[in-house]
Amino acid sequence: MPEPPLAARVELVHLPLSDEFATEKRFADSRGQGHLILNGAPVRRVGLFTLEPGTGFRGGHLHRRKGEYIYIAAGRGRAEFYCPASGERLELEIKAGDRLRIAPGVAHRFAAQESLTFVEMSDRAYEADDDLPASFPG
Repeated sequence: MPEPPLAARVELVHLPLSDEFATEKRFADSRGQGHLILNGAPVRRVGLFTLEPGTGFRGGHLHRRKGEYIYIAAGRGRAEFYCPASGERLELEIKAGDRLRIAPGVAHRFAAQESLTFVEMSDRAYEADDDLPASFPG
């Protein structure tokens, strides 16, 4: 059975900045900020990463079994996706408040246009044999 198109295997959601009740949102008040990033999805591993402009990419790999959510906590950059099976490519501008869902089998990497801080949440614990390097064309 053929895999769905790459655009259907990567989802970008911008979490609203709101004072209204919501289970996934951002908010700010005199005390600081809150980020309600994900509600209801199983999470087995969480990591926090930073990336500075001009220092190259973070990522450049794919996972055969593991799906991931990436939440951009601060900054701005670019996310690149590649499907080795179909040759499809997708590039998205990302900014604070964006949450990406990346399906297994999709190669991904990130570049910073300004200092970037992001949280990676995975539906499986880390397994070294599931972390495969990917060569991006071009």
